[in-house]
Amino acid sequence: MTLLATSIESLGAKVVGWFTVGYGMFAFLARAALLLLDRSTWNRATFDVVVKQVYFTAVQILHVFLGYALVISWLLISIILSTARDFGLTEFASEMTIRTLVLELLPFLTALFVALRSGSAINTEVALMQVNNELDALAHCKVPPLQFEFLPRLIGGVVSVVTLSGLAGLLALLIGYLAIYGTNVAGFEPYTATIAKIFDFRIMAGLLVKCALFGLAVTLIPVTAGLETPKKLFMVPVSVLRGMMRVFFAIVAIEVVSLALKYV
Repeated sequence: MTLLATSIESLGAKVVGWFTVGYGMFAFLARAALLLLDRSTWNRATFDVVVKQVYFTAVQILHVFLGYALVISWLLISIILSTARDFGLTEFASEMTIRTLVLELLPFLTALFVALRSGSAINTEVALMQVNNELDALAHCKVPPLQFEFLPRLIGGVVSVVTLSGLAGLLALLIGYLAIYGTNVAGFEPYTATIAKIFDFRIMAGLLVKCALFGLAVTLIPVTAGLETPKKLFMVPVSVLRGMMRVFFAIVAIEVVSLALKYV
């Protein structure tokens, strides 16, 4: 009986902890959204920080990311084409390529790429700022951390993931065309017709919202996880590990919900 009570108590504590973390993230997001709508937020200093975040998150790694997207796209397109030929479904190869790669896999892998490179760095930086009392010092100097430290990271993450996913999708469409039709321009009309059939307004809006949610997840969660760090230096790695696990589960949850809404 004691073991059962202990198990129930432990489960209850975990559930309360999850709700507390979720409430903290949504409260932080609400404050950031209100600040985003405030006209006084958009001064030169804030804009410069946003541009810097986009540069560090997307532009600086663009060549590496495009190489990563090129290799993955080429391998997966080759697998899809080979499978389609084996089952006599060659005429559906272009549609399968677009739906599998451009709509699902590439946005998901882009979010993981940005999370591993930038999300972990953001989590570490915010945790160290929390431990070293830098955030308190900024607030004491009347420099709002939310405006100059956190909001630019959120915007930079959303813009970066949306942009990188779009570039990866365009690259995959080009590789798909070359793999299916080669350099023959006769395939341009049926290929663009397939693209137009797939990318209606609903699909485009859903893809944009999904990529934006991915971008928000890889920045919002690391920031809030960093702010939760106790003011002890040895807790920084624990905070980063906890934050990145949350990011991974959030990305998977967004992808699963997107698939369910689209195909179930």
